[in-house]
Amino acid sequence: MLNIHLKLTTMGLLWASSYPLGRYLSVYEVPQAITACRAIVAFIFLASVAHYRGQLAIKINREVFWHFILLGVCGFCIHNFFMFKALEYTEAGTGAVINGVIPALVVLADYLVFRRTVSRISLYGITLSLLGTGLVVTHGDFMGFLENGMGIGEGLFLVAITGWTAYTVLSRPLLANYPAITVTAYTCLSGGMLMLPFVFFDLPATKALLADPKIPIILLSQGMLTMGLGFLWYYEGIKILGTAKASMYLNLVPVLGVALAAVTLGERPDVSLLVGGALVIGGLLLANRT
Repeated sequence: MLNIHLKLTTMGLLWASSYPLGRYLSVYEVPQAITACRAIVAFIFLASVAHYRGQLAIKINREVFWHFILLGVCGFCIHNFFMFKALEYTEAGTGAVINGVIPALVVLADYLVFRRTVSRISLYGITLSLLGTGLVVTHGDFMGFLENGMGIGEGLFLVAITGWTAYTVLSRPLLANYPAITVTAYTCLSGGMLMLPFVFFDLPATKALLADPKIPIILLSQGMLTMGLGFLWYYEGIKILGTAKASMYLNLVPVLGVALAAVTLGERPDVSLLVGGALVIGGLLLANRT
């Protein structure tokens, strides 16, 4: 049992690493290439594991095909692409905290779309998380936000989190019929293939990205470890501990994201980020209590 808790903690660390690494790669301004590379490497890793387990083969009819296309659009063309684009304009810690509100949005979407029962305390938690996100997005200056509007990076992150919220909700019919690793693998393939044509729109920038020998290693590790192994351990945690307990480890992502950004990039979180992050995490604990 201790082993799965260590795996889920490591998963949180791996997922949190996407933000400082994305910020580090943001100088190349090629989020489409970063997204495509991560997705394709993750597909190869997850498909290999699924094949080894005898779970890779599924019946792809027209409905299932378009379902995977939709998941690829939501999970990669919207969430991953806009997340890495946002990191060109805002700090990694800010992005990690904004992204941290996704589980609360999933609970809200379940209520609005599937009419699933949500307790009053969960609604309080959702409200608290959204308030914390608002504090981070506005940097604690609500009047300045009303006068000057939202920052580009913060706005792009809000678009990104709607993509992953939709992905989480829309993936459930497939997850009910096929192994989670198989669904995730084919979604990565779909997302990677959808993003690949956009890579050719700016080949010089992509070549500059890959010219540094460290960058391919970073992208390979992000695809295999962050996306591949991270998802593998997350679904393993759900299988052993249940969805509620495994989901609690998602609360580590914004905390570790801010910490990693401080250690690796020298980012210093301001008061609004710390208070907003605390509200987001506290809200998540309440929202997922039931």
